[in-house]
Amino acid sequence: MRKDFIVAGHRFSVLMDEASPLWERMQVNYGPFEAVEVPLPADKAIFTLQVNPSPDWALADTSGMEPLLVGVNSPEEIQTDFYRDADGFYLEFAVNGRSPKVASLRISDDFKTGELKFADLSIGRFAIDNAAMLMFAFSTASLMTLEMHSSVTVNSGRAYMFLAESGTGKSTHSRMWLENIPGSELLNDDNPVVRVAEDGSVTVYGSPWSGKTPCYRNASAPLGAMVQIRRSLANAATPLSALEAYALILSSSSGFRGIASMADGLHDTISAIALTQPCFVLDCRPDAEAALVCHKAVCN
Repeated sequence: MRKDFIVAGHRFSVLMDEASPLWERMQVNYGPFEAVEVPLPADKAIFTLQVNPSPDWALADTSGMEPLLVGVNSPEEIQTDFYRDADGFYLEFAVNGRSPKVASLRISDDFKTGELKFADLSIGRFAIDNAAMLMFAFSTASLMTLEMHSSVTVNSGRAYMFLAESGTGKSTHSRMWLENIPGSELLNDDNPVVRVAEDGSVTVYGSPWSGKTPCYRNASAPLGAMVQIRRSLANAATPLSALEAYALILSSSSGFRGIASMADGLHDTISAIALTQPCFVLDCRPDAEAALVCHKAVCN
């Protein structure tokens, strides 16, 4: 069975046995993005993910593969080991650094097709989410599109993106806006998508991936500003230069810069945003005043 989904205007397909219980589990976050009209031909999708649960699944022998990114995440975070061989790319997933690998993903060289395998249906949504997120980031890197690590709040018709390392306070700052800036709404709390149009305008989109906060809104808004959140004893917002903005966006973007075509695409998109869109750093406490200071700065 095939279902198509549209995120930030990009269509992708998931293939899986029609009787699989995972379709129902996916409905909560993928349902709002399902393309319910007559499906386009399969080759029109930016990628196709084949999901093949199997009790006989086992990890591949990676001894002859080139390690691209292996064992570098925090022990508390999802672990993704990334290899390359003559057949394309091979990835393995673990829930965190203390857990065994529970799924593998084989991706073609052109990022157009992927095969996801795992044994335990209880981790099926975890595996599908991580595989789809990565394939989306890889296949859209050359399409002026960024999948980002950010919390996004919409106010007065514009999207404000709060960027920082995990645990620094992105979600907390969004909550401060929701509680203290009238008319604020959460668009996504972890993995929004940003797309640059041909005319240079920048739009922020919700996605089926939102971290620990279940916010799966098929909605979008023009970018108002990007704001780096830094913990501080005082609240102050400072504009960033284009170079500083570039570094901030790069550090918050998904993708793998060790692959030349992907790196070139990321550079073009990040440059287009950094050179034209307002970006700030907010040194702040996790309080209401921080939201008011930030709101005043970005709206001016």
